[in-house]
Amino acid sequence: MKKILALIGLVMMCLTASAQQDLLLSQQFFSRINKNPAGTGNVTDLDLFLLGRYQYIEIKDAPKSGVLNAQTFIDKWSSGFGLSVSFDKIGPGRSTTNAKLAYAYTVGLTDELILSLGLSAGIQSGYFDPSKYKWDDEDEWQRGLDGVPATAENKISPDFDFGFELTTPRFLLGASATHITQNQSTTFISGRHFYVYTRYLFSLSESFELAPALVWMHKSKVDVAELQLMAFYERFLWGGLTYSPDIHDKFKTNPVAATLGIEYRGFRIGYTFGWAFGATSKLSGNAQELMLSYSISGRNKTKEPVFE
Repeated sequence: MKKILALIGLVMMCLTASAQQDLLLSQQFFSRINKNPAGTGNVTDLDLFLLGRYQYIEIKDAPKSGVLNAQTFIDKWSSGFGLSVSFDKIGPGRSTTNAKLAYAYTVGLTDELILSLGLSAGIQSGYFDPSKYKWDDEDEWQRGLDGVPATAENKISPDFDFGFELTTPRFLLGASATHITQNQSTTFISGRHFYVYTRYLFSLSESFELAPALVWMHKSKVDVAELQLMAFYERFLWGGLTYSPDIHDKFKTNPVAATLGIEYRGFRIGYTFGWAFGATSKLSGNAQELMLSYSISGRNKTKEPVFE
């Protein structure tokens, strides 16, 4: 297992400057403000959202990520306010953390169509310590260290996102740019990413609804698509599948994830298990996501929530 982890670390260090990218999370639609600040305030009251993702579950110090979002909407200002903190720990010696304040202003274009424009501002913090990794062959290990720091370093840089969303009670269309001041990724920070996504809620009956969704992410020379199909029963139980092929790298990685969740009196819990398929599936590893959220009610709202 140690050799597997060392191999993962070596590959990541060699490719990090050109390939580091934000994670696409299967349950991200429930709270999108860390990817698009325009989604801030798309809730009934105060919404708290926590999501954790774990890869290579059986390996110590395996990659893990987390997102914590808090948001609300204030009617008299037609504005949403939020806070988002996320981290991505890639092995024992490398991690990034983002902390941002988010704001969105909404405009009613028609009785049902809402335009939201959002901006978030905060910091990116990157940490890397090559001494945490070890390779059996010292010469090969040193070659792998070419171009990366020789000692532990931590760097902090400003971080900004911008985006828009068009929503109705059943339709969602959004686009955003994250890390807009960063031209490219480095060992310590994520470079500029672009997102476009859409989702529609079909009513199959009084109890069942179906929500197909499409997400596209572009970063430098990397393109990743995500196809999702979720089914909802009485807004109480939901489940579905997510397919995220790496369309840029000739579909060498083809993760498929299954999600199951439940909501009761403002509490929401969801679990996702992902399988990796394709030529590089052994290096991609399986993954799990656990999502917890709670909506604190008590104030009247005039803004209709969409996919909250």
